Amino acid sequence: MKTVVLITTGQPSVNPRVVKEADALHTAGYKVIVLYCFWIRWASEADKKLLKNVSWSHQLVGGSPTKNKALYYFTKARFKLNSAVNKKGHNNLLIAERSQARCYDELLQVAKSIKASLYVGHNLGALSVAAKAAEHNKAASGFDFEDYHREENDAERNALKKRIVYLEEKYLPDCNYISTSSPLITARVKHNFPTFRGPVFSLLNCFPLSHISKKEIEYKTDETLQLFWFSQTVGRNRGLEAVVAALAQLNNPAIHLTLAGRVDEGFARFIDEAAGKIKERIHLPGIIQPNDLPAFAARFDVGLATEKATPLNRNICLTNKIFTYLLAGDCILASDTDAQKEFLYSYKQVGLLYKNEDIKDLAQKIDFLFKDRSFLNNCKESSFALALKELNWENESKKLLRQVSSLF
Repeated sequence: MKTVVLITTGQPSVNPRVVKEADALHTAGYKVIVLYCFWIRWASEADKKLLKNVSWSHQLVGGSPTKNKALYYFTKARFKLNSAVNKKGHNNLLIAERSQARCYDELLQVAKSIKASLYVGHNLGALSVAAKAAEHNKAASGFDFEDYHREENDAERNALKKRIVYLEEKYLPDCNYISTSSPLITARVKHNFPTFRGPVFSLLNCFPLSHISKKEIEYKTDETLQLFWFSQTVGRNRGLEAVVAALAQLNNPAIHLTLAGRVDEGFARFIDEAAGKIKERIHLPGIIQPNDLPAFAARFDVGLATEKATPLNRNICLTNKIFTYLLAGDCILASDTDAQKEFLYSYKQVGLLYKNEDIKDLAQKIDFLFKDRSFLNNCKESSFALALKELNWENESKKLLRQVSSLF
């Protein structure tokens, strides 16, 4: 049995991509070990629930505020020191690696100690760990771009961008393959690394069919229109301000908006100040576990994909929202970022695009979906059918499994 080590500097419950890959590889007969690190307190309880039901192995590395606290606070102090030095433009002597990952040294030590056939980094902090562990154990390595790291922020600090480019150029050439979450990110990576010897391929954020139990779409039986959006955090600058403004403009008591996730203080204040009469029609159920999201989303009519055009990463990414909505049988209402335009042009039957940040256009599209129930139901049916037949993790994961099997 070949062993595959998946490495992330975050937590499993906030990284469905790691969990899905681990599940797929384990089901295919590999021994899978996930190495992860504490990132944020609210995810710890979710980790407990998630990891209780998985079949693969997992290990928390680098401590946490409740486990191995001394190591956790030591790594925090080391991370802070290295980050301060890195801001002055220094990347050598492992300063870049230690500035990208709080527990870089501990992750590398554990990864090296595991004799595996493949090590896969699942974020930039894990890239160097996967590459070095693979070199140490004479094994293969891979890297997954869930985001386009060079352009994740509007005002990318010069030192930060230099560090990102430095790490990518230092370690990516040694990888055996690179996966990404969207075709446009794939194109960017290929442009940046034209001589990369291995395959670079898109691995879409699809979800397993097991995440939803229904067999057919449920049509509207009442006069409401239920809009849905989710993320780990419900906050500002996610395109939600335009949604609230559009709903306020329509002021239709039959249109409701549900925002799932941890609501930050800034957005809570925004709702209080800006929502006005529609505040009572904005529902905040809190965080929904990733495995439960498609079934929860199936309660609604329209899934909102409100990505903004800047920074560049948001313009070219395809998030897990769209694929959750498909499996839930929701009509998709998406902003016209480059990636989402390309997707909706390919699958026109599943929803509509609106002009990014254009409140009037967004309001018109919402009003159209409220009034034309035939179009809405056709979109819902098409979304569900597309997920069942094509855009599900059972199909998408085959690309990963073919690539991994080709390495051995």
